[in-house]
Amino acid sequence: MRGHTGAVLTLDFAPDLGPEGLLFSGSADRSIKTWDPWGVNDTPLPTRSGYSCVQTLTEHCGSVVCVRILTQQNHGLVSCSLDRTVKTWYPAEGRALLLYPWFLPAQSITQPGSSWPSALCVRSGTLFVGDSAGGISVYAQSSGHENAIVPESALDIADVKQLEDSIDTKFQFGLRRKFSHFHSLGISRLELIADNCFVVSLGYDEKAQVIDAISGALSSTICSASAARFISCAWDERDHILFLGDVAGYVHLWNIFEDKLVGKKQMVSTMPLAIVGMYSLSGTPTGDFLLTGLANGVKQWLCNRNVGYVNYSGHSDAVVAVVVIDNDISSFADEEDDPAERMSELPAFTAAESAKTCQFFSTSLDGSIRCWDSYEMKESFEFEEKDSEITCMIASKQFHKLFTGHDGGFVKVWSIHAGEMSTLLLEGNGPVTCLAAGIVRDQEVLLAGSADGLVSVWEVNHDSIPRGVPFQPSFLSEKQGEVTSLIFCKGSFLAQEGQEFFVVGYFTGQIVIWSFAKKAVVCSFKGHSDAVCSLALHGCFLFSGSDDTLLRMWNMFNLPETYELGVLRPPSSPSSSGSGSPIVCLDVVPYRGLVLSAAADGTLIVWDYTTFEDENTFDACGKIVFHTKWEMLHFTFCAYTSLTLLFLIEWMVASSALRAGQTAKP
Repeated sequence: MRGHTGAVLTLDFAPDLGPEGLLFSGSADRSIKTWDPWGVNDTPLPTRSGYSCVQTLTEHCGSVVCVRILTQQNHGLVSCSLDRTVKTWYPAEGRALLLYPWFLPAQSITQPGSSWPSALCVRSGTLFVGDSAGGISVYAQSSGHENAIVPESALDIADVKQLEDSIDTKFQFGLRRKFSHFHSLGISRLELIADNCFVVSLGYDEKAQVIDAISGALSSTICSASAARFISCAWDERDHILFLGDVAGYVHLWNIFEDKLVGKKQMVSTMPLAIVGMYSLSGTPTGDFLLTGLANGVKQWLCNRNVGYVNYSGHSDAVVAVVVIDNDISSFADEEDDPAERMSELPAFTAAESAKTCQFFSTSLDGSIRCWDSYEMKESFEFEEKDSEITCMIASKQFHKLFTGHDGGFVKVWSIHAGEMSTLLLEGNGPVTCLAAGIVRDQEVLLAGSADGLVSVWEVNHDSIPRGVPFQPSFLSEKQGEVTSLIFCKGSFLAQEGQEFFVVGYFTGQIVIWSFAKKAVVCSFKGHSDAVCSLALHGCFLFSGSDDTLLRMWNMFNLPETYELGVLRPPSSPSSSGSGSPIVCLDVVPYRGLVLSAAADGTLIVWDYTTFEDENTFDACGKIVFHTKWEMLHFTFCAYTSLTLLFLIEWMVASSALRAGQTAKP
């Protein structure tokens, strides 16, 4: 949107005006413009000329430094300028049936002395105006005419009198009090916080003052510990935390009720450093976010709240798998749907409460299956397996059931309410190495890979599981060796419906894609030089981790022509783990699409595969978001499956209040 001839100094948005909201901008060209940012309704994507400048207000004689909407005063306007005036504007009457309101001048208040108004905020019928001398003036609604519009000539007296008679008193303000002791230098910003109970003023004296909006008493004084001026602020309604951004690129988290610093984090490390604006977005189904405005763009940060961890004790031997079951099991039926989209259909309270209804199960080489309550963080109950060693475990997509694979060559079905239900035998004597489950045309199927190189398929029903037929998914007649990884995909990114398929990783490094619709292999390729230990999916992208220490990324948008996109690895490192250790486990973070990888030596890395860590290294894809290593912990292939890594990463970043696309230190 173009129209101003000078720098745009202030913005405000009124969602209740116009077709879908109006944007107001104040500029150094001394004008205020009203915009319809959505353009004409009958054009789905308006061009530059399609954006509508509804009105231009040119009453000011200096740069307009602040514009605010009087929401509770019939959506009037208030503005302040370097011409030492504060002006109010009211929407003309009789335009209810028209598309846009039309604003007329209501009042002009001249700032006394040599200072000029530099910031303002609105609380109900009260204006707080900060000036260049560090003072704060409080204006309240008034029916008097001490600051009325002054006619320029006698000929204008009749018109002005008629105009004043038509102006509602809600747009007339009078000075009630003035505070000059809060700042020693000019004020750059005023912000209402805590349900409009407090006013935060940011000054050029490197201080932030928190003032009671009703009494005018000083509540607290916040001094910049880094000797950098505060220039932006935002209020977190959920945790009642004040965010302060400074010119050095730091964000300070301040508890104004306890008058203490909660945290401090550098958000910007390269010039220009200043955080010129902030906005806190809380209560969304996908999480809480902080938006920071920079000189060259906007960054979005995810807020982690009350993230803690508990070391669960109970197993006496190595943990081989962890799975999650929601009490509303139907929420897992469409596994290819983005969880963020599913959660957005629910109210925010329901989405938040659903996190408390999850149970996760862990199984170990000690033969026990334990249920842990994710909200209470304690063990609920356990099952015991005495027949054979458990090698893997997954959860049903439609029923409250668990499936465990055993080295005796069979799969056991467990009800989370009644314990062991049945045993599914595999042909051959090879142990079960991996399991996967998915929905094919409303029918849940269970996949089991074995050391014999076969994949067995069962149909899962509420009370029975019909016998499945084992087969070898391969183009070739000879066996590919041991099946080391399995993953199911609904194929929602494909053009036609009913395109479900699964991907098999072999000990030889071969990767095979088998289609349920065609009942045949659609693609087979050599993915690695060693065993494929783990597979993960995000949309049409397949990620494979291997004993050859590499994490590769594949594009499956056209299944028969699947091709490699690159290798996720640190710059100047020949391995994806950075330590030469095999990649034994992969997962994808819901909502954000970050790829989690675990190496056998305890290295955990979170990847943003959409960007580069080093643009000069063309054969290495991915930017490292988080990286740590547990020196005393070693992963094996069966140590952790899918959702386990999600828990581990959430625990590891517990010390960070905010995180975004950068490397975090544990």
